[in-house]
Amino acid sequence: MSRRLPLRRPAFDWPRRLTRKLSLRARVTLWATVAVVIAMVAAGLGLLVGLQHSMWRDRDSTGRQRLSDVTSLVRQDRLGSLIPSTGGDADVVEVLDAHGKVRASSDYDTRPGSPSGFPNPLPSRVLEGHPTTLRGLGIADGGDFRVLARPIRIDGRPATIVVGVSLTQAEHTLSSLTTGLATGVPALTALVAWTIWLTAGRTLRPVETLRRQAADITATDLHRRLDLPACQDEIHALGITLNDMLARLDDASAAQRRFVADAAHELRSPLAALRAQLEVMSRYPDPGRDPHMAAALLEDTVRLHDLVEGLLTLARSEDPARSRSPVTHVIDLDEVVLAEVRAQRSLTQVEIDARRVSGGRVRGDAEALRSVVRNLLDNARRHAHQRIRVTLGERGGTVELTVSDDGSGIPAADRPRVFERFTRLDEARSREAGGSGLGLAIVSKVVTAHGGTVHADQDPAPDEGGLGGARLVVRLPAASPPG
Repeated sequence: MSRRLPLRRPAFDWPRRLTRKLSLRARVTLWATVAVVIAMVAAGLGLLVGLQHSMWRDRDSTGRQRLSDVTSLVRQDRLGSLIPSTGGDADVVEVLDAHGKVRASSDYDTRPGSPSGFPNPLPSRVLEGHPTTLRGLGIADGGDFRVLARPIRIDGRPATIVVGVSLTQAEHTLSSLTTGLATGVPALTALVAWTIWLTAGRTLRPVETLRRQAADITATDLHRRLDLPACQDEIHALGITLNDMLARLDDASAAQRRFVADAAHELRSPLAALRAQLEVMSRYPDPGRDPHMAAALLEDTVRLHDLVEGLLTLARSEDPARSRSPVTHVIDLDEVVLAEVRAQRSLTQVEIDARRVSGGRVRGDAEALRSVVRNLLDNARRHAHQRIRVTLGERGGTVELTVSDDGSGIPAADRPRVFERFTRLDEARSREAGGSGLGLAIVSKVVTAHGGTVHADQDPAPDEGGLGGARLVVRLPAASPPG
């Protein structure tokens, strides 16, 4: 069986890997700047090369003209030892004999018969009539020259006319231009990068606005929509698509809530009837029926009834219509707490200490807040061994409600999860305790809807004044005093 070799990434993939962690704005700025820099460098090189070729052609034209002038002097037999200078001061013209000695020169300091300042022998390319750049010649002021030559006969003897056109001024011009480009390109690159950065930021600003708005939308406010930018561009189309997606999510969430609420509502009546019948059976037992069966069925029915009530409460708490127009009565939370404590005391032998409940006024839905207290106490009652402690007080504009028990507590790693639906942890907090797994989820939803927070903690040990079990803390904004 042949083995398949793993696919190798192409070598040209390195730019994408290199810029993967950059933001879109940074990538746009980087690649646009790189493209502009490449264009500027190419243009600068093209300018330098083109200017050099132009100046070289100009000097070649000057050299050819000097060759023609000297050739005319020879043919007119007017050539002396000093050739008249008609070019630049740095240009040199010499007429050499067959041995490379000077017969005539445009340089006053060069005497006939002296060695030539040009190479001897001349390069074959020069002798073939091609203009050639020779560097570091010892003629005139020295430097680089474009050298041209033309064979000729003087008095029947072979000779060569050599013209050297100085490149000093041209090279100085090229050097100045190169320095200017070397200084200007980085400065222009920085300006271009800054301009592209600002332009990209302004262009992508609507995307960032859409992102922030989308990040603020939670599962409880899917009715919200994103503000669309004024420009009818791709970002506007993206906003429309996101709004359409939010609308579909809102419809799906509403359908789910309606299903849960309708199912819970439809189950309430038959469960209530079943519960009533089981209570009658428990109160008036039939001698021919197992006396424990009715009690067990009644317990399961009560648990199922609580589950249905919890689902209905959750569905109502997640209704966006209720979130947009909540009931905001001022409520004495201490009265709600004490009433629920009295109700719980009738259901358990566990001691419930409410001596630290003091005044606390909040603004919200009384029935919803009552369900918060009821579920907190119900959770503590199921897991406490002997004692529950309830405290309530107002501190710095916040009303704090604490419910502690002396049970096994909640592991630190599991505390955030206890507020999720149908969450059960270890055997100490299992289904056998009678919970539906919705109580603390309801607490979290209602408290959040009222602008508060809830968290689970560990109560201090008994020798430190606590109970040593779980401690659930609810904080709600205090109601503003009247007037």
